[in-house]
Amino acid sequence: MCLFPVDGYQQMLIPPSQRARKLASALRVVIYGHLIVIIGFFLSALYVDGVVDLLGALIGFMAIRNHRGYNFQQVLCYSIYLGMDCFWSIIRSTLFLLGLTKNQVPLTEWQYHIYVITITGSGFFYFIGCIVAWQLYRELRTIFQRIMDEAPPLQIQNQQNAVRGQYQAVPNAHGTAVPRSGSAPAAVSSEVSAAEVVGSRQNSDNFTPFSGKKYSLRS
Repeated sequence: MCLFPVDGYQQMLIPPSQRARKLASALRVVIYGHLIVIIGFFLSALYVDGVVDLLGALIGFMAIRNHRGYNFQQVLCYSIYLGMDCFWSIIRSTLFLLGLTKNQVPLTEWQYHIYVITITGSGFFYFIGCIVAWQLYRELRTIFQRIMDEAPPLQIQNQQNAVRGQYQAVPNAHGTAVPRSGSAPAAVSSEVSAAEVVGSRQNSDNFTPFSGKKYSLRS
């Protein structure tokens, strides 16, 4: 889900605000710093850590690569990823400073220096990156909630009430809804022709008013 849509689900892109753009620029700096940490892992013969962090940096890149809209789900994934890396980095640094762990692969002197800098400094980087990603996620989440709140409530025709011209309301983001059944709007005639009734019955089985799998803010 963090990198690619699952089961045809299209992840939503949120149009960024001015503050979201500034946070995205800061997140790009975090991603560049993440690449430096990845290079340090590879030079220190920590190949597994380098590959795993490379996937994490790819998540962050995919989240903000589109300037017209940012993927707040991938931003959340990247924030969680950096938070977990920060936790494990603190544990690794503590064990290293206590002399309880060491690299299993023999290192040259310059590789050892890179290893020490990467191990002891990556925790601080992960902490800063996690905060930046989390702030961007909260901003995008606020924009998404505002879009949902401003969206007008949907009116769908109930199959059982199609003949009587009655409608059933779809709840809005606040959970409020128009009464479940009532008279149709004034613009809609109270009398439905036989052809319209048949058409509504045929289409009601295939009609989905708000499909999460197909809904996207991509223009």
